[in-house]
Amino acid sequence: MKIARGQQTSTLTYGWIALGLFAVVAALLGGSSRYDAVQITVLRPLAALFLIPALYFFSREKLADLKTPAMLLGLLALWMVIQLIPLPPGIWQSLPGREPVAAMGAQVGQPDLWRPISMVPSRGYNALFSLLLPGTALLLFAAMGARRAMPFLVLIGLGAANALLGILQVVSGESRALFFYEITNFGSAVGFFANHNHSAVFAALTLLVIAYVMTSAAFAINRPWQRFLLGAVYLLVLLVALVGGSRAGLLTTIMAVAASGFLFRTAWKNQQQTNVREVGRLPVRPGLVFGAIAIGLVAIVGMFAIFDRIPALARVTEAGTFEGLRWILLPVLREMVMTYGLFGAGFGSFEELYHIHEPASLMFPSYVNQAHNDLAQLIIEGGLPAVAILIAFLVWAARAMRDVVRSGHDRLSKLVFWLTTFAIIIFASLFDYPLRTPLFQVIAIWLVAILSVERATAIAHR
Repeated sequence: MKIARGQQTSTLTYGWIALGLFAVVAALLGGSSRYDAVQITVLRPLAALFLIPALYFFSREKLADLKTPAMLLGLLALWMVIQLIPLPPGIWQSLPGREPVAAMGAQVGQPDLWRPISMVPSRGYNALFSLLLPGTALLLFAAMGARRAMPFLVLIGLGAANALLGILQVVSGESRALFFYEITNFGSAVGFFANHNHSAVFAALTLLVIAYVMTSAAFAINRPWQRFLLGAVYLLVLLVALVGGSRAGLLTTIMAVAASGFLFRTAWKNQQQTNVREVGRLPVRPGLVFGAIAIGLVAIVGMFAIFDRIPALARVTEAGTFEGLRWILLPVLREMVMTYGLFGAGFGSFEELYHIHEPASLMFPSYVNQAHNDLAQLIIEGGLPAVAILIAFLVWAARAMRDVVRSGHDRLSKLVFWLTTFAIIIFASLFDYPLRTPLFQVIAIWLVAILSVERATAIAHR
């Protein structure tokens, strides 16, 4: 299949190299959501270097298919900048929730300072600079002529490496040698991430991408060695997802496996209508092959469950102090949403703001640095303008999926793939914060870019 329109071979070669190297940099340095992770001091300058090839090969025509995601990302950056503009005292003091800051200013003899909407400007600047990663990833995708195969295969390779590292981490126990971050889930399969939940959700997305690539006729995965290799990677990633300790990861893995089963069944059903596959010299019905694979997967999961090798399954019925805190936080989050939901309190400010609203009953040795509910945190930090940008994106995504489904072959499979992809990310974001890690931002922006290109291709072939 063609992976770029009107691109020269040299550009495509550079595209593979650039996307691959960028993925490696993001993987090795971008797995933590913490603003004070020392890796960020290296990650952002290295990411900025990739703007050189992105701008060198850039043209307006290449960005045409991605103009809506690029515009929405630009609007988000613009709102972050606006939140950092100092305002006259009378204006910022009238904003909801600013009373504590105004009172402290009056006590130290500085009641008339100009202050921005952001209540923690230093965190706001950090959040603004954090857009360098997804912004560069999007520009690089467009400039290098990446279409579908290239970024999908890069993501699969990244997922395979993440799974291999996760296995080594589990085998090594709590040895710090294979863990990249000081604050992490030692002993768990975190892979390139600091949080095992984020790694497990990425594993679920990897399973879904592998199934989509293997079953879509557009990718032409017909050679036995290609299918064997992708199948082996699928089982490897599934194994790591099962031995991980993430409940969110287990649930998203179930979603991914169910969607994968539908994609495989649909692909083999379509093939059955045209011909009978041959394995060796014996004719084998595709339905039997699918059934054997399905039974194998069920047997693997069953064996892990019987021998109590799925830690996340046990954790479904258990709740530690911090895990229960996710639910206890809801009234506090509701109060913060009602207080700051108009214009927001500034991106990145949640951790400091929480101290203002934290009740004495929730003071534990473990502290809260994220809301563990990205929708609530988006409203708290970004207010109604950020919500409007999110709604605009969801409307665009729905229309994009509609256009993709209306054109071409495998319509139902495409719909299942994209709906499940968004469902996994949204579900994980409602109970955690994977999109706040630079690596996951790169993964998500490339998936959005692929959807945008698929939509443009579908419209062009109507």
